[in-house]
Amino acid sequence: MDENIIIADIKKFIETNILAGDITLDAESILQNVGIDSFSMIEILLFIQEKYNMLVPDDQLIPENFKTMASLARMVNKLSV
Repeated sequence: MDENIIIADIKKFIETNILAGDITLDAESILQNVGIDSFSMIEILLFIQEKYNMLVPDDQLIPENFKTMASLARMVNKLSV
């Protein structure tokens, strides 16, 4: 799976459903620093599970995987293999 496409999907979801319109994101933006809280992380996780038809196992629910959109995309890519 192309990580750039995953990042674009996650970015669109975050911009449309979570963040205010004046906040800009890139693949390496620290999500916590732009206003993503734990409730928003759950929304993102549910989006990923639905969009990519996968269950994220408990051992992948670690802060490092949810730090940036790029780290989320790496996790999705790894789980899709």
